[in-house]
Amino acid sequence: MKQRHSGMPFDDFRELINTLPDKNDDIANHTVKQLENHEDRAAEICEWYSGWSGRSPVIHRPLLTLFCGTHKTDQALYGKEADVWLLDRVASIAAGDAIVNRLCHLEDMGLKLFDLALQLPVEDITQDAALDEKSCAGTIAFGMEAIAGGADLLAVCAIENKPSISALAILHSLCDLDLSLVDELQDDEGTDAVARAAEQANGHVNNPLEVLRRLGGRETAAICGAILAARTEHIPTLVDGITALAACAILAKSNPEAVSHCKLAQGFEGPEYSRIAGELGLKPVFDQAQSNAVGGGISMSVGLVRSASKHFPVVGQQT
Repeated sequence: MKQRHSGMPFDDFRELINTLPDKNDDIANHTVKQLENHEDRAAEICEWYSGWSGRSPVIHRPLLTLFCGTHKTDQALYGKEADVWLLDRVASIAAGDAIVNRLCHLEDMGLKLFDLALQLPVEDITQDAALDEKSCAGTIAFGMEAIAGGADLLAVCAIENKPSISALAILHSLCDLDLSLVDELQDDEGTDAVARAAEQANGHVNNPLEVLRRLGGRETAAICGAILAARTEHIPTLVDGITALAACAILAKSNPEAVSHCKLAQGFEGPEYSRIAGELGLKPVFDQAQSNAVGGGISMSVGLVRSASKHFPVVGQQT
């Protein structure tokens, strides 16, 4: 992203979010006219892909990006278990032993893992802001590097065992998430932690990037950056998980069209998450959840998108 050296770290991102490229309806319509069945799921996926990529729905270089960060709030609430689980998954993926590694190999898909200062958890958001503006903006910029090296379909998710207090607080603040309907909050302690964290956003809900700074983890900020970079480079994007949903809420509340190039990889099991995804305009590739393995569902959705693209009659060079 071109640096404009503005007064505040978020200023450049606010300008970027408000000047994102639009969908190419002419290319999308041209693609649909060449399909045998204009109204099935495959046609809808091809239209989406062509409209946001600006070319025929032929996918050669899909890329899955996984982000992870740590949180003092979750450490205080869940103890060391949350971090142990996360570090185990990171080590397994880095070693090439995880399910997601096998799925990426089978789908001929690139895989990038971003572990974001795991030894430095963001602040306890029940007591203080998660990050300062400079650090948050820097992490967004770092996330934009996810597409370095190129891709023609981006898949984005966080490594998460359960929704973080951070992601739930963002959704509660910006999308009125009903905490009584969140199955993962099995006790009053968790519900109270989300409610107290959300107080950090009081008076700032009309400034979503400030909500991100106050409530978001590094992984959420980096996912925002990856989604923005994909949009600027005309790369259709799949998102999966509660953290990615929170990142989409930050962007969509900044500009309602900011995540229009995104699809949800798989439907959520919780009705509140499904409601929020619908309000943000995120249509699922799979209506129902397919896999709870890290990167499992989103890898399968990449396979479905590629299969749908094979309905397109490629003759000679792609347009």
